Amino acid sequence: MQTEITSEHTIILAKIRHVEELERLVICTEFVESLGQMIHQIQAERGASCLYLASAGQRFAKERADLVAHNTSLDIQFKQALRKHLDANPLADARQLTLVSWVLLGFDQLTALRHQVTLQKISFIDCIQSFTRLIGSLVSLIFEITDNTVNSKISTSLLALYNLVQGKEFAGQERAVGAYMFGSASVQQPHQQKLLELIALQERHFESFCQFATPALREAWASAGVTENERKHQQYQAKLTGARPGQALQAKDADCWFELCSQRLTELWQIQCQLISDMHQTLQILVAEAQQDLANTRKHLQQLQDKASVSSRDSAFFNLSIPVENAYGFLTDTASQPYPIESVISLLQQQSQQIAEMESELSETKKALTERKQIERAKGLLMSTLGLSEVDAYKTMRSTAMEQKRKIIDVAENILLQHKQPQ
Repeated sequence: MQTEITSEHTIILAKIRHVEELERLVICTEFVESLGQMIHQIQAERGASCLYLASAGQRFAKERADLVAHNTSLDIQFKQALRKHLDANPLADARQLTLVSWVLLGFDQLTALRHQVTLQKISFIDCIQSFTRLIGSLVSLIFEITDNTVNSKISTSLLALYNLVQGKEFAGQERAVGAYMFGSASVQQPHQQKLLELIALQERHFESFCQFATPALREAWASAGVTENERKHQQYQAKLTGARPGQALQAKDADCWFELCSQRLTELWQIQCQLISDMHQTLQILVAEAQQDLANTRKHLQQLQDKASVSSRDSAFFNLSIPVENAYGFLTDTASQPYPIESVISLLQQQSQQIAEMESELSETKKALTERKQIERAKGLLMSTLGLSEVDAYKTMRSTAMEQKRKIIDVAENILLQHKQPQ
């Protein structure tokens, strides 16, 4: 015979669900950490592969071989973390699963790409673009996971992580393009323009990272920007961006440029590791608090049952002096008349307030995610309809917003609305 379902049972069930949700987030964060590690290592392999090709196989052969061997073993760990993540999140939406399928397809074809590099059967530019496509898919997966996270603290941290990783990826592409320019010993306008775009994209994402990062992370970011390595990096950056098309460059500067950019990527990686560590610590605290809340609720309900104090719950439901909109929120008719502490209603009131606070905190992050998707869609429309680059499309929206004294999201929504209207 089944046990009768009561409000007490469902209160406990809600608490259990909250603990389970946080425990799933622990596994999700472990997968995101694995994603970040994979991105970092493939970026390193991309750099070594490009230098191997640029030297016609004379340099970086061993470094590249070591990275390939390490990344092959890391690939196995990544897939194990992915399986654990999907097993713990059976309701992952179709968009996330489709992106996962695309990523796995890329890993399946990675062996063939590596073979082409070894045999020098792929151009320098195609090599960069191929690795960049795989890295971009992995970064997009971080964004999708962020969009599906329902805890405000973790969602905000993931949004900071996404922007940091995306900015770091553009920094990795900057390293490759700059190395190619120095290696070719002359300035070529398309590559110079690409470098300028990558610098602008980094600034945009690092600005967003600082918006959502904790004060400690912002401090770490600020410290990384005033190092001697960063000063030298900016000097070399100025050589590339300020030179005239066709101007000669010193090929020997390629090694110094690559080392400076690599050190910069390492510093960004250290900030990324700090962010991930903070997320793990936050989740440990949240899980412990939720488990304690569950234990306290069980204890309180048992005390109520022992005292048979359920009359206040029953009378409160049909207390017609309480407006129905207040009743749904488990609020009394006046602040001076709270529900008795020794009642089920008091637990419902507390739980309702906790949910409302979490939803309020989460709404800001979700708003930022939604706005980003709208801006990206509008930017894509400008790129396809006007033939603009990614940076120029964003600059167009930003300048329009400044001229019209509007927010950039308003401009993006207007672009999308105009696209929907029949011509």
